[in-house]
Amino acid sequence: MRRERLFIGRPVYWVLLVAVVAVLAYLGSRSLHVRDFVLFQFLVLGIGVALVLAVVALYRPGERATRDSLEDDSP
Repeated sequence: MRRERLFIGRPVYWVLLVAVVAVLAYLGSRSLHVRDFVLFQFLVLGIGVALVLAVVALYRPGERATRDSLEDDSP
């Protein structure tokens, strides 16, 4: 199976995903969610907003977003 069929999306999106998982794992290993929950919440919110903004900024029109084509249900 080709990589393009297995991993949908540009490699930069997968790098962003790995970076977010690494940051959240680091925060979890430092027990920030226990010691300073409010800071942890703001960091998670900030990471989420940054990730959405990055995807919106890096998206190219016509990019494939799903494995299967979306069917048009309009009459």
